[in-house]
Amino acid sequence: MRTLLITIFIIVVATGRLGYAYDLNEDLARGLVGNLSTQHRTILGDGSGFSDFPEDCAAIYLKEQNLHNIPPPTGIYEIWPRQGKPIKVLCDMDTDGGGWTVFQKRGDYTPREDFYRTWLEYKRGFGDLQRQFWLGNDRLSILTNQDSYRLRVDLEDFDAQKRFAEYSSFRISNEADKYRLTLGSYLKGDGGDSFSFQNSMQFSTKDQDNDPHPWSCAQVYNGAWWYYTCHESNLNGGYLRGPHPTIYAAGVNWFTFRGHYYSLKTTEMKIRPAWFKP
Repeated sequence: MRTLLITIFIIVVATGRLGYAYDLNEDLARGLVGNLSTQHRTILGDGSGFSDFPEDCAAIYLKEQNLHNIPPPTGIYEIWPRQGKPIKVLCDMDTDGGGWTVFQKRGDYTPREDFYRTWLEYKRGFGDLQRQFWLGNDRLSILTNQDSYRLRVDLEDFDAQKRFAEYSSFRISNEADKYRLTLGSYLKGDGGDSFSFQNSMQFSTKDQDNDPHPWSCAQVYNGAWWYYTCHESNLNGGYLRGPHPTIYAAGVNWFTFRGHYYSLKTTEMKIRPAWFKP
């Protein structure tokens, strides 16, 4: 009898563990905060010919434009990627015609969000979608593999100078490939190209060194990024608020804008389908 009870107990425990096996959708529900926009909510079942389940901010833009004949406001919306469950995202509906899904945002806020984080935190995402955040590498991989996307990077320094850089394509692989970056050609912008240097690199954090350099670029430069040997951009680096003449390349840096000794005030990284026409 005792042997039977022990056997039953082992089966129950094993079944429980299987039930708690890794679930991507459950993981994606963690980390980020943010309230949905209350204006221009997407109307379902309207017969417009647009999907009731928009897969990105461009789809929301086009549907709202069709329904109301005015573009929707920038804000937080719910999207339905082709894989996984619905997620909340920040949609930039103003810049260069709108329709951008924002996956990174930094600014001069108090309290300040810490971007020197672990692999798991970057995997899941963290922060406040209305202020400072990283959307999460799992989400980013899902999104960038469902369509062909362009990348736009918006930058601002503490002298109110604004710059941008745009790339023809942007895709992130899955975790098995360490979220490897595949970047297209530099299309346009006055911020210069400080991202192509990182192309084809795997993502690295302070606790997972995947760069080809002899030491950990993430640890040396206080960030998490697609480091090579090591970087020309470091937008998840330390928030050092402007010039840092005695600290090399450890701030929020974009080399072709303000160099390795200047930490920018605001940054936004965002994607939009290559076919999008506002």
